[in-house]
Amino acid sequence: MDNTITLCFPDQEKSCFACCPPIRPAGYEHIQYRSIIARILRENTAHFEKQKDKVSPITGFSCWALGYVDTHYRQVGCMLHPAHHDGIDLRYRIDYHDKCRREICPEARIFSELRKGEKIFWLQLTEGLDPFSFSSRKMNPLFKMIQWGITVLRLLASEEIGRIFTWDVFLATYPFFATNLPPKANAYLINRMITKRTLHLLGEHPFRLEFEKFSKRLSDGINQTAITPTKSPYVHQCDLDSHFSDFLRLSCHIGKAEKKDVLLIRNRVDREIDGFMKKVLCRV
Repeated sequence: MDNTITLCFPDQEKSCFACCPPIRPAGYEHIQYRSIIARILRENTAHFEKQKDKVSPITGFSCWALGYVDTHYRQVGCMLHPAHHDGIDLRYRIDYHDKCRREICPEARIFSELRKGEKIFWLQLTEGLDPFSFSSRKMNPLFKMIQWGITVLRLLASEEIGRIFTWDVFLATYPFFATNLPPKANAYLINRMITKRTLHLLGEHPFRLEFEKFSKRLSDGINQTAITPTKSPYVHQCDLDSHFSDFLRLSCHIGKAEKKDVLLIRNRVDREIDGFMKKVLCRV
């Protein structure tokens, strides 16, 4: 494993092809159609040499250039990608070229910001997953963990670096992450609460329950009192922390607001977090 570790191709056994075109319905999972897709991938790989020089738009729900990119049929990826052609990008041969070249999932962006040792630490939670399982948001725990934010990921990796974890062992050690709360909607709160000094709270069952109640009470309270004129800008356009924008949108269900109102809400949230943490630390 070298310095080019990515979430798409982390090692010689795993790869992620969840974002490969064409566009599919929300919640689509390749793994639900595993046997059919595995056959299509093998057929694509076998016919690739005959088709690779043609400009051929994608039809249906499958890209003819998606196949196995290693001789052992372990890694699934784009057979037109420049990584497989000495840096030459052949993806113009399909009609999704710009999308393929431009887009990357939010989780992969965050993962790319981690240091090499941190990436290796988190990838151990996916040991044993094949490309179908690794590409699944339901079966790959990293998709959920990464949404908690890079600060928490780095703190945990620093604390536990060198320790061997499976996903089950990790959840037993840090039961907070067994919560049913959506991580993206709550990442702002937890990143404001957790530091090296308070990292131990993630390993305590009472904290998870207290956090869940706090998050619901706070978001419900903000939703009921916030004034959000329909002509206001979208909250993600207010040039603030993206985690806070996600908290407003996904937890408080506030899609639009004036920046001055957003700043007032953030001050309120920060005060509430400080008060909550004082109570939690006093209990401890």
